[in-house]
This record gives sequence, structure tokens and C-alpha cells, in this order.
Amino acid sequence: MKTSKLLLAVLLAGSFGVASAGEIKGGSSNPKQVEPKKSDTLPFGDGAPGLRFSTDGGKSYSNSINLENGPVTRIRNKYGNRPINGNNPDLNVIGTNNPHYLTIKDVAPVLGWFYNPKLGQVWLEKRAHGTEIFSVRQMTEPKLPLAPKFGGLVIAKVPNLPAGTSVYFGEWAPREHAPGANSDDFLRNAQNRTTWYVGENPTKNTKGLADATYNLVGVSGHTPGLNDFYTGSVKATFGTKETGRLDGSINRREQTFNGVRITADRLNFDGATIYNEGGTFSGGKGNVSGQFYGSGAEALAGYGTSEKGNGVAFGGRKQ
Repeated sequence: MKTSKLLLAVLLAGSFGVASAGEIKGGSSNPKQVEPKKSDTLPFGDGAPGLRFSTDGGKSYSNSINLENGPVTRIRNKYGNRPINGNNPDLNVIGTNNPHYLTIKDVAPVLGWFYNPKLGQVWLEKRAHGTEIFSVRQMTEPKLPLAPKFGGLVIAKVPNLPAGTSVYFGEWAPREHAPGANSDDFLRNAQNRTTWYVGENPTKNTKGLADATYNLVGVSGHTPGLNDFYTGSVKATFGTKETGRLDGSINRREQTFNGVRITADRLNFDGATIYNEGGTFSGGKGNVSGQFYGSGAEALAGYGTSEKGNGVAFGGRKQ
């Protein structure tokens, strides 16, 4: 076992090298399950926006995974950069049709010559405002401490940001039962879901910036292929004092598709406080919490609680 662990570590290190980034900052609705932080060297490169996971209440954690070099790039490549909903951000499709899987060979080609199981079922979508959505349903039993064990992970990436300002948000759930061969239901019925956000180049100070409107997408219990996202916009009034405010909302419409019913819902930002020194915000009717990113607060991301009690992760870019 020690030999196989060493072999895999060497192969992974040789496959991915390292990454570099500036300051990384994020948050999680349950840090004892998901902790945003700088990525570790293994398995996909260090120093970038990453996540590490715990399945024992925070007693131990996996390595922090580089989101861009790891799942984002691997899933995009697996689909040839062709989202399952094509060019229509509102289109509903059946997520179990034409399944795609990541294997050992996709992440460590040399090791895949000898041993190539399916690691996870994956999906790529492009939704409102050009937001890419990457979903992973894990199928294996990881044997290495650096590899997290989980049920499902959804990663949304804020689009069209300046170089050096990558921002991600999404949701994660621990594994509740043995994974089947093909399924798109791994988060919508999860009992212990965590919402999170993480990014590089957090805004240091927003005092005196011009008021700005942000187009947002929200994720909550996503079913791959289903347009079950929250969308809308919020206005940031920064002002010249110690605090400003956020107002607006993101909404999810009621619909039923392929036997899955989604209820209408809203996450309300009205009255949330912006703390200009540090570029953070919290509070409001939806008890939101988050961070601005970029030297001019080009993006924001965070999480909150909807009117129906759903945890929602959100992010978006300045108009």
C-alpha cells in the first residue's frame, strides 16, 4: 500500500506541476465539512483557489484541491468544452442521458495504463450570464488521504474576470449511500449539504467605489441538466463611510421536468451590510455572507439562506 501511494503521488506531481496565485479567501456554511483555502501541491498544483473536505466533523481533512487545474479543466476537457445544454442557458436536459465519466487515465495518464476505474460521473453546463457549472458525482472509494470521499460536488465559476481574479462558488454533500452506475440525484435530496465560495485577489477596500450592480447566479440542490438556478441582480452601494449596503434578490422559478419538481424561491439581499475595509458583506433578509474580488470589486461571491430555508451559494460579475 505504501508503494502504491508513493507511485500515485509521484505520477500526480509529474502530471500537474504547480500553480501560483495571490491571496485566497473564501467561506463555507459548514467549515467542518468544507474549508476553502489555497490548494496543496497534490493532486493538481498548489497556491490556487481550492477546497478541502472532511467526513468526520472536522477531525481530519483531505488535501486542498486546486479547482481550476483539477475538476474544472478535467470536466471541460471530457466534454470537449461543449455544455450539455448547448448555447441555451435556460434549456432543461436529462442529466442521465449520454453519461460522461472521469477515470484515472483522465487525471494521471501513466497510471491509467495499468489501472483505470471510473472516478466519478461528471457534467458541464453553461447557464445565465455565461456561468460555467461543473458537477461531479464520486463513484470510487479513495485510498489516499489527499483524495476526498464525498457524494457530490457542484462548482460554478464566475465568468470573464481579469487575469489573477478567479472566483468559484457551489455546494458539496457527503456520501449517503453506495453510488450507482448512472444518476443525477446526488445533491437535490442530500441531508447534509454545505454551500461555499472561494477566490483569489479579494478586494482590500471598497470605500469610495462607485455604486455597482452585479448579475448573480445561485446554486442550491442542483440536478445536473436542470435549469434550477437562482438568477437576478443586486446593487452594491459602497459609499464613503465604514459601511455600505447590498440590496436586491435572486429568484428561482417553479417548474417540473423529467419528474423533478422545483419550487419557486428567493434569496433576499436587502439590507446586507458591506464592510468597506476588507471588502466583505453579511446580513440582510437572507443572512448572506461573502466577499468582493478584484482591485475594483469586479466580482462577488457568497452564500445565504432563501425564503424557503434552502442554503444557496451565489456569485457573479459587475455589470
